Amino acid sequence: MQQSHKRSKVLAGAACAALAGITVQVAAQSTVETPATKAATVAAASPAEHVEWGYTGPTGPDHWSALSKDYAICNTGQQESPIDLKDAIPADLGPLSIGWKRLAIRATNNGHTVQYDAPAGSRFSVGGKTYQLAQFHIHHPSEHLLNGRRFPLEIHFVHKLGDGSFGVVGVLVASGAGNPTLQKLIAAIPAERGATSTGPVIDPRALLPVARGFDRYEGSLTTPPCAESVDWVVMRTPITASAAQIEKFAGFFPFNARPIQPLDRRFLLTSR
Repeated sequence: MQQSHKRSKVLAGAACAALAGITVQVAAQSTVETPATKAATVAAASPAEHVEWGYTGPTGPDHWSALSKDYAICNTGQQESPIDLKDAIPADLGPLSIGWKRLAIRATNNGHTVQYDAPAGSRFSVGGKTYQLAQFHIHHPSEHLLNGRRFPLEIHFVHKLGDGSFGVVGVLVASGAGNPTLQKLIAAIPAERGATSTGPVIDPRALLPVARGFDRYEGSLTTPPCAESVDWVVMRTPITASAAQIEKFAGFFPFNARPIQPLDRRFLLTSR
């Protein structure tokens, strides 16, 4: 038992260190690449050409890399998202501080999901980094699995750092009691692609579970260009939405979830 506990602590320590930088070995050489340096590399390159993609058929996830050279990493990357959140290593991940402010709904149907804009001033902090909330959106069904279980919905709160890297807070949504805040967000979804609508003021913190345990790992955007510059924080406890709310959202977006990606050599950590 003592040896097993010691090994677990060693793994957790190594994993925490891994979240600060990703070691990439090529032949006999070794370099350290962080999300920030990845983002800088992407920013220095020429702007990505927009190429239409989807979730099924010839423009679906299996073909994203073939659609554009800018999407190449989608099918060749080693740190892609989403993943199945299972067999996480318990670790002292420090406090998760979420400081989101109330905002007036501004919803855009971009054809892939509904994106809700966030004005400046909302942020979250984890592991010594503070990210600024840029937008949040919804997937049906959930993209991440929790111990093999898929949920009806998943909300992604997308934050950015000044260096271009991302911090995303994921909230899983189970079927159950209705959520009044989610109801207002769904009611504001424009029917037409490209359209934007507005709605009442909401408190996005009402979309967080009471329990604040979370999993953390280094991953990617779940849509093209699939950039591997995301610090993922996924809440372990889901919130709930009514069957009617889930059905209403599914009427707009019947399926907008990327398949599960392999964890490969990454560490998945869970807060103690």
